[in-house]
Amino acid sequence: MQRPILFLFTVVAFALIIACGQDPELEPRLVTPTPVPDQPTATPTPAPSPTSISAAGVPAPAPAPADATAVTATPLPYEPYFVPDVCSIREPQGVIMQCGNLVVPENRTDPDSRMIELHVIVIGTTSSNPAPDPLLYLSGGPGSSIVEATVFQLPLFEHFLAERDVIVFDQRGVGTSQPVLDCPEDTQVVFETLNQHLTEEERKRLHVEAMRACRDRLVEEGVDLAGYNTAENAADVRDLRNSLGIPEWNIYGVSYGSRLAMATMRDHPEGIRSVILDSAFPLDVDFYPSIVPNAERAFRKLFDECAANPTCNRAYPDLEPKLYEVANLLDESPGRTTVLNPFTRQTHEVVVTGDRLVDTVFDALYVKDFIPLLPELIYDAGEYEFDTFEIIFGTILGQIDFSSSGMYFSVNCADEAPFSSQERVEASSRLHPRLAPFLEPDTLFDVCSFWGASATPGLKEGAIPGHIPTLILAGDFDPITPPEWGRRAASVLAAGHLVEFPSAAHGVVDSSGCSLDITLEFLRSPGEQPDDSCVADLPLLAFKTPPAHGATLIPLEDRELGIRSVVPAGWIKFGPGIYGESYRGTTSIIQQAVPTDTAPQVLPAFTQQFGITIPQEPTQTLQLDGVKWEAYRLSHGERSTAIAISGDDEGMTFFLMLNSDAEEHDALYRNVFLPTLAELEALPAQ
Repeated sequence: MQRPILFLFTVVAFALIIACGQDPELEPRLVTPTPVPDQPTATPTPAPSPTSISAAGVPAPAPAPADATAVTATPLPYEPYFVPDVCSIREPQGVIMQCGNLVVPENRTDPDSRMIELHVIVIGTTSSNPAPDPLLYLSGGPGSSIVEATVFQLPLFEHFLAERDVIVFDQRGVGTSQPVLDCPEDTQVVFETLNQHLTEEERKRLHVEAMRACRDRLVEEGVDLAGYNTAENAADVRDLRNSLGIPEWNIYGVSYGSRLAMATMRDHPEGIRSVILDSAFPLDVDFYPSIVPNAERAFRKLFDECAANPTCNRAYPDLEPKLYEVANLLDESPGRTTVLNPFTRQTHEVVVTGDRLVDTVFDALYVKDFIPLLPELIYDAGEYEFDTFEIIFGTILGQIDFSSSGMYFSVNCADEAPFSSQERVEASSRLHPRLAPFLEPDTLFDVCSFWGASATPGLKEGAIPGHIPTLILAGDFDPITPPEWGRRAASVLAAGHLVEFPSAAHGVVDSSGCSLDITLEFLRSPGEQPDDSCVADLPLLAFKTPPAHGATLIPLEDRELGIRSVVPAGWIKFGPGIYGESYRGTTSIIQQAVPTDTAPQVLPAFTQQFGITIPQEPTQTLQLDGVKWEAYRLSHGERSTAIAISGDDEGMTFFLMLNSDAEEHDALYRNVFLPTLAELEALPAQ
């Protein structure tokens, strides 16, 4: 399996799909639909009619349109242009999108290069007085599709859309752009061998053979693999701004997207108002030799945090030796389990080896909401119990459909392989002898030996203009782009401001209300240093430990729902106001706040979803801190449910629901439900 692709977005959305059993084909909904203007303010400029499409599915070369905008002061042998088109995804309810394709050369160094299309979505702001400068989102990977994942990113984008348009596009070779450098040959090998106990040599051979077959097919289809690298991607960003007629915009790059943002800042700084580098990936780092050291640092953070937490340390002592003990056990005698892909809804039989266990822990460290589960995952795997493993590994399988391995190798064969070596990777790994055998670096140099990419000249050289205001966000648990890389980026950016988040991981912007507030404040006034004092008040990570129904309750603020409350430490967030004791268990607590005039619709929706019948009259009336609650306690089979409903003087109605096994319900009612009722209230207006 290729190691690693940098995740493009926080995958808690995947956990929500699994937890709620949602059909991924259902039309998405924003948490709080809001009015939108007739069209995005960043309206694409007029463009000529689409060029004819060749049999290979890409536009045939055509003369540049007469009204196209020149892209640089230096004349170029082409002029990019934008062709309006239907969106490749369904427009979610309450969201206005305009779509089209950016038409650019496949290889700008080849005067005879064919033209290719990059699919673009402009999402309209919900503001009646929007900021004139939109936000461009650059996804990670390299090779991750953002267009196909846009519906899962809308809860994040909603915060930006309240003030300005958001623009997303699939980078060349990816997702809905044409041509696409997907490698189904490799994907097939991954899925066909999930239930096989292969040696590393066997996995490597099959992977390399599949990538060679993919490369041969792409070349036969006419793809110029030398045209797919970070330099071309950065030129695409420049061409997109000019083709849309946008004088100035802001760039938000996450993971590999942050490297692309920095390349664009250096090579094409015109029209960039500000930049957000989330999980920074500096241009000059030697990536592959750093994989194992960076992973070792994040694993150490996990072990130390659990040891310093009395509850975690008591439940899961000596976590570091335990991980390697279990990994060695599974290598000698692998486990087997069934994993659900949350998007395809297909199940797969999976052999759980030590390598696969450690790989899964590594991948889980990308995601803040998965980290509290890792001590339990490690200990359970030692007992051949794989409930938590299944949910995280299923998420990893779900990522495959959003990634192009051909683009991954095209970029890294151009950007990394020419400037490093297998010997440097091995020398670096030898410094970490305990972890390195379980984190075999991927087959970059084997694949690059035949891939046909060209080295990206000057990628790791050259100064980035210091005048562009830049916010750099780093998460301490990040296993692939560590805080040190954020500091490295900040050291060469005169107008850069670095903020580190102790409990965040990979993809920081939406990891907390604090990180989001800092980001929004920066976008409003990028020339001023944002106030990051809220970082000191962020809670420590709460690890999931075995059920103890004298539960520790920790403060909760949910900006999406507008509530302040508490939630049991270590419970897992599945959605706004929705927390569960575990992924596979059925114990959950749901907190909601809605306008009073819509409240009559909510209770029937709850009863229909959970298959329960609410009595005509409440079981009891509770008075807690001067607030009157109508409470219902219900039994249905082996399950019990408690519901409480109340209203405030501001026209809001609050709902609290607890579901659990009947035998545990009384303890949870006393120790979780009633204390939560006492704390549930509206957030003060800001």
